[in-house]
Amino acid sequence: MKKILPYLAAFVMIAAVGFYFLYTTTIMVVQTVPNDSLAIGHDRSLKAGDTVTFTARVVAPPLVKAGIDNRVLLRGTTSRTAYLQDTSNALFGGIIVRQGSVTANTQFTTLDTGAKVIVTGIVGEFPDIISSGATQIALDTTLIVTELPTIKKRPVPINVNISDFDSLGTIKFLSGEKYEGMYVQINNVTVGPQSPLGARNIRSLLDAQGNKIYLRDFSNFFSVSPNDTGFPVWTPPSIGATVTSIRGVIINSAYADANGGLYGYVIVPIYPNDLTMGNTPPFISSVSRNPGIPKPANTVQVNAVITDTLDKPLSVDSCQLFYRINRGSYTRLHMNPSGNIYSATMPAQPLGTLVEYFIKAKDNLGATRLNPSDTSRSTYFYYVRNSDTMTIRDVQYTPNNGGFSAYNGYTVTTEGIVTADTSDIPAFSFTGEGGTQTSPRRVIIQDPNIAGGWAGIWIDGNPTDPMVKGNRVRVTGQVSETNGMTRIIVATPGDIQVLQTGQPLPAFTVLTPAVVADNKIDGDTTAEKYESMLIRFATQSVISCVNAASSSGCTSEFPVPDTSFRRNFGEILVVYPGENIEARIELQDGNHDKVNGWDRNKANYYNPSLPGSLMWKWDGISSLQGVLYYAFGKYKMVPRTNADFGTVIAVEPINEIATQFYLKQNYPNPFNPVTNIIYNLPVEAEVSLKIYNLLGQEVKTIVSGIQNRGRHEVMFNGSDLASGMYIYVIEANTFEGSKFREVKKMVLVK
Repeated sequence: MKKILPYLAAFVMIAAVGFYFLYTTTIMVVQTVPNDSLAIGHDRSLKAGDTVTFTARVVAPPLVKAGIDNRVLLRGTTSRTAYLQDTSNALFGGIIVRQGSVTANTQFTTLDTGAKVIVTGIVGEFPDIISSGATQIALDTTLIVTELPTIKKRPVPINVNISDFDSLGTIKFLSGEKYEGMYVQINNVTVGPQSPLGARNIRSLLDAQGNKIYLRDFSNFFSVSPNDTGFPVWTPPSIGATVTSIRGVIINSAYADANGGLYGYVIVPIYPNDLTMGNTPPFISSVSRNPGIPKPANTVQVNAVITDTLDKPLSVDSCQLFYRINRGSYTRLHMNPSGNIYSATMPAQPLGTLVEYFIKAKDNLGATRLNPSDTSRSTYFYYVRNSDTMTIRDVQYTPNNGGFSAYNGYTVTTEGIVTADTSDIPAFSFTGEGGTQTSPRRVIIQDPNIAGGWAGIWIDGNPTDPMVKGNRVRVTGQVSETNGMTRIIVATPGDIQVLQTGQPLPAFTVLTPAVVADNKIDGDTTAEKYESMLIRFATQSVISCVNAASSSGCTSEFPVPDTSFRRNFGEILVVYPGENIEARIELQDGNHDKVNGWDRNKANYYNPSLPGSLMWKWDGISSLQGVLYYAFGKYKMVPRTNADFGTVIAVEPINEIATQFYLKQNYPNPFNPVTNIIYNLPVEAEVSLKIYNLLGQEVKTIVSGIQNRGRHEVMFNGSDLASGMYIYVIEANTFEGSKFREVKKMVLVK
């Protein structure tokens, strides 16, 4: 009995502190997240840290076929993983179960797909951050997984659409989270390229509207680098191939925070028959025209390389060029082949004529492809001109929502006044805990005589470095569309002519944040027309998000450094009070001292002597101006210098006013080694704020005494503690007899 007492005492202490939970439940209880949390991109389980027991059916087991084919099915060298789903197949009913050992005797690795099991483990998130991650169960390796008698049958997949998870780059937590961990099927999509920032997102899948989901390689059957030598290297389908159907488990890849919102939800096919390819239409590439800048006397030859799929070679049955004049009806021309190059010639047109065109190719099984792929949104086009000398508007203007210049790939001459030089937007590079971030130096020119947009353009190349703000210049170079930005690439210093110096800059175009809203897509002409122009928010805006690294929403409410857990790319969101539509501001690119804390050595909460001026959520900015830029799927204003910022006004958010007791989640979290804890007291009270470890042992008292009404913030330094999860508990007793008590978890990572 004496040996039992210490453990019993520890359990009683844990229960008294109020953070140890062990109960039988369902996956739905573990996984369901309130809509108000999902609306801001927070999908963390409300049961994180709890120990739970539930019954479920195995969708994907740790091994291919235990006892028969012992190859590791789901990747892992030091752990074993399975995907489980509630036996009711209800929404919010799927989850990852992970055993952190390959040798534990739990019978976990004896499971087969379709088995019905009882498991016990701790609810967690990967990565363990406050916003977006994959909910998983850390299996209790002291217990045996119980397999129940049943007919082993994998659940029937739920039919879903890519648009349930993505809207042209915006992660849809409200409609997508309920499928996390569940076995689903997506039909009739097209294969796109792999992620630029993650080789394990080996292909993207695109629907007809351009929404995207990545195919992730957690199954060794679908890995280009399987971690079990028994698997062959998988050859991904060709880009542009058609997928009739794909079955798999939906996982939140957690890179909404780690890599700027590029991934979000991914689909993980399990077995080889989970992917069914269809007949892939011909590929159309290398579309060009000659001449690139047609004149009234010129006929125009359009060329394209057209081939059929590499997976199942078929002959190209027909290729046609469709063109129209001044928005009239389309005329069809047959394209003649020479090898795999197909050509057709359009007739000459009068000066000023708008010519739009696209290509259609069909194979001998009837599969067709268009280029551009969505002709309702975008076509190739040009205006008939007298020469290649033109205004910036002529270069930039597009009559559709494609965002491409008519003269992309061709050489033009234009002129304007330099509105930003390399002293305003120098090359940026920063290496922190989260990795290395870079952005290019930029020189921008704008035509002061053009009203209504389409007046600015980026001038790129080493010869542009000496250009000075206020110079009126004439430049010659090749038009290029790169990552959604139109630029003119200047090859030699002789391609730049300085016409005047010391000229006044063009007037700023006054807009509201809604005009260049964060949710607008590339090519939307209501925003695209202001690309590379000087724009201004003339009245006070408010910082609604201080770290907008993620397309899913804010990754933190406070300025925190860039880490692998929580990326910070120096971007904030601002709104006009009453308009409530956010616009994105890029702080890293300009030459000023305003920061949101991405570099702890430039500015942080603990050291006000550092040179950076730290921005906070709810700060007001009396006016804000800069150059409109586009990158990583977002329009964003780039302030050039401190002069582009009006007065920054500290604004306390309404929900921070101490009208009730409230304990906020610590920030940052996870932390190393310092974090902040904020709480509200609506009246004077005797306050106790203590830190406990998971054994229920008190490790530190932060506050003990009487405190006045108001908002309180204290700092906790965990430099003398080991990495792991800790609990902080606040208790407040008022002189009127009211009591308040709340418990929260935090994670120290060293």
